[in-house]
Amino acid sequence: MNPVDLCNIALGQISARTSITGLNPPSPPNNVAATSAAALYQLQTDAVFRAAHWNSARKQGTLTLLKAQIGTPENPAGALPAPPIPWLYEYAYPDDCLKVRFVIPSPQVPATATPLMTNVGVTFQPLVRTGMPFVPAVDTDASGNQIRVILTNACRSQAVYTARIDNVDLWDPMLQNAVIGALGAWLCSPVSGSDEKKKLAIAIASGLITQARISDGNEGITTTDHTPDWMRVRETGGGFWGFNLGESFCAGWDSWTGSDGVSY
Repeated sequence: MNPVDLCNIALGQISARTSITGLNPPSPPNNVAATSAAALYQLQTDAVFRAAHWNSARKQGTLTLLKAQIGTPENPAGALPAPPIPWLYEYAYPDDCLKVRFVIPSPQVPATATPLMTNVGVTFQPLVRTGMPFVPAVDTDASGNQIRVILTNACRSQAVYTARIDNVDLWDPMLQNAVIGALGAWLCSPVSGSDEKKKLAIAIASGLITQARISDGNEGITTTDHTPDWMRVRETGGGFWGFNLGESFCAGWDSWTGSDGVSY
């Protein structure tokens, strides 16, 4: 499976009597479906990826420190530039990051610390379970170029985030279906010009995304915590909410917006 395959399935879903053979460059040339798919594929794929904390797009990595407040262990004498107040640290935004889920400090466990448990000769140290407040922002580098950054008070930070995964075969099948549905909903107008087909395609996309969210949420770590209606409406799927392995202070996922301008 590859991006062209997804686009062709989406075109079939909206009963388009055409197919494409390439996205970069659009192929066949001067083909409305190919041109539209080339313009919409990455945009809508990224939008669906941000529409839930998909397991198959979850990535964790240590962040690159850019700035630290004077007096911190990383900048005791002011050799580094300082981040904006009131934040202690500024880190580079990962190149493949679509949405930061939460930020945690890297565990610093002394060699003499008591292990949480031992099993078959393997020692497990306690996990860091508390997500730290953070905010994505924009700054400039030493050359004056604008860059995306993460501001937080967590030292030696790691980020858990939704990554752009280019290899379609690594996606969960339900996520593949969700992206196909989103592409169909957005391709419908330029390819078919039918408002009725567009309404149907949007309904299909909404259903596929909802089912993919449910399937994804049922896999792996789950919680019985109930999110009150007022908080769910206010925070759109999470905000600073959720307590699975440090996912307090995690960013809620986005709504997906159909080609009718309605969010789902």
